[in-house]
Amino acid sequence: MSTRTKLLLAFTGLGVVPLIALGVVGYLNGRRAVEARLRDEAEREVRLIAGNVDGRLREREDALAALARSPALRDYLRNVPEAASTSGERPLPASARPAQPAAEDIIPKDVQGEVRAFLQSGQKYYLSVTCFDAARRPLFRAEPNRGGAGPATRFQATDFLKESISRPDERVWSAADATPVRSGAARESFGSVLRYTVPAFLEDEKADSQRGALVVDFKLDALLNEAAGAVAGSEGGRDSGPQPARVVLILDRDGNAVYHSNDALKYQPVATAMPASFKPIADAMNGGQGGWQFFTAPEGNEWVAAYRPLAPLDVSAAVAVNYTAAVASQSRSGWLIVGLIALIALAAASFLWLYLRRQARGIERITEGAVAIAGGKLDERIEVRSSDETRVLAETFNQMSDRLSEQIAREAETRQFESFMRLSAMLTHDLKNSIQALTLVVSNMEQQFHREEFRADVMQSLRDATSKLGTLVAKLSEPVRSLSGEFKRPRPVDLVPVIRRALDATAEQAADMHEVDIQLPATLVAVADDERIDKVVENLVLNALEAMASKRGRLGVTAGPAEEGFVFFSVSDTGTGMTQEFQRSRLFRPFATTKSKGVGLGLYTCRELVRALGGRVEVESQRGSGTTFRVVLPSGEVAGGAQQSGGRA
Repeated sequence: MSTRTKLLLAFTGLGVVPLIALGVVGYLNGRRAVEARLRDEAEREVRLIAGNVDGRLREREDALAALARSPALRDYLRNVPEAASTSGERPLPASARPAQPAAEDIIPKDVQGEVRAFLQSGQKYYLSVTCFDAARRPLFRAEPNRGGAGPATRFQATDFLKESISRPDERVWSAADATPVRSGAARESFGSVLRYTVPAFLEDEKADSQRGALVVDFKLDALLNEAAGAVAGSEGGRDSGPQPARVVLILDRDGNAVYHSNDALKYQPVATAMPASFKPIADAMNGGQGGWQFFTAPEGNEWVAAYRPLAPLDVSAAVAVNYTAAVASQSRSGWLIVGLIALIALAAASFLWLYLRRQARGIERITEGAVAIAGGKLDERIEVRSSDETRVLAETFNQMSDRLSEQIAREAETRQFESFMRLSAMLTHDLKNSIQALTLVVSNMEQQFHREEFRADVMQSLRDATSKLGTLVAKLSEPVRSLSGEFKRPRPVDLVPVIRRALDATAEQAADMHEVDIQLPATLVAVADDERIDKVVENLVLNALEAMASKRGRLGVTAGPAEEGFVFFSVSDTGTGMTQEFQRSRLFRPFATTKSKGVGLGLYTCRELVRALGGRVEVESQRGSGTTFRVVLPSGEVAGGAQQSGGRA
């Protein structure tokens, strides 16, 4: 893939795609904002319906309670004649019954006035008012005259059948105050009826007081039409056209539309009044739940509906808003923006393609030169004749190759110097140990030279020291071999002679100054190299002696078997010890030491030599309590036995 193709794809991926994605995100955010606005609007309107219903019911209930507390009605109930309560019987034939007085003559005028004023205050809501005495017998029935002729309110005190009487709710006879008792809504041929019963106490309002009762039949449809019509726009249904923007619906518990903003669908089952996709919402409404959901109209439009129960009644209201119609204009503008962004991106990509085509040749020359430089041709020069950024890039590559050549030359010199310094440090450390061993010999010669055995030990120590110094000279003569760390291949070695030989050259010379406690077994075989072990023991013993310095102390050397398959030897002293911080962060690091003299390579070298043999170095030390180094190595007996067993197999 060419460079310009990659840049064009990068421009598309980093520039065009994010712009288009931003347009799509803006479009989706706009749709979500419209959805949130419509949902909030529907929820606000359904709350408004619930508030309208509750407020109108409270007004009617307050008026009914006031009628029941009317002094004129109470006085009438206390003094009602016995004969006045016989009107509930089925009337006799006209030829057999005596002349009956008119209702206006039986019912006191002030009672008539109270009832008439009550009915006229809510004439579009009330169907009838029936009064019962304390013996639960009907006294009179009053209803608005909807025929147009005669008085506005028609009273009946005689000649009405028992079947036509609205019976009181039984709860009214045990009520403690004049709060109206609401019965469930009933479906009549002319609509839904809500029945109220209120006690009319003869004296004080107490649960055991005598009382009559007023039964009021209430047109629920009228109240719902008025409460919901304020939201729908008109009681006749403003949104009854082919594409309504809003639908207001009230369902009873039987799933019938007791109110619909389209009058043609009123009193229809919800399956007829609403689309089939509305069923989950209808089920939630019948269950007395509240919330909002989407549903789909038959023409394919999406609607969002908010619904909630109307607490005073056994019905639930919903307001649905046409979501598809609300977002139609926003959708058109959103897709127009996305298309415009795509056109702009296409034009920019075409311009970029032409520009990159001009720059491709210069970039190719720079690429060829960079590949040559990366392949090791640091003298390669990149020539570009253009005056734009590619020329600056070419000159930068040329400068980089020049500086890289200089850097490589300097690094080669640095590595040679570091190798020399490393060799010097290692040889200095070994030379220091040899000089320290000779110093111990010389310090004891004045006192012990007259002893024959001492002179023999001194001669052996001098021969050993001379041999070691000769080895150091050989290392200086062959630095490559000295730095490679070559030793003999590990093999089963008896550690006891090696340890004693190292102690003879170091610890025995300090026996007069310090207490030396050596506890070694007869033999102790490990897989090791005697030269490495000799060096490790010598380092540990000399470090222990230096730690105790001129203060008399105790040097301990022990050895024996460790865990299965391993052996150990340890060197301990009673010197100053080490802090936990030093042990954790610096103990085995090269060039780290607590001594005033030395280069800090002894313990680092010991650990590396032991690790090369498959072992480990452990340390126990506390400040002021001395130090113990424990070297654990693979057991030579176990290794040898394993080899023999393998050979037999």
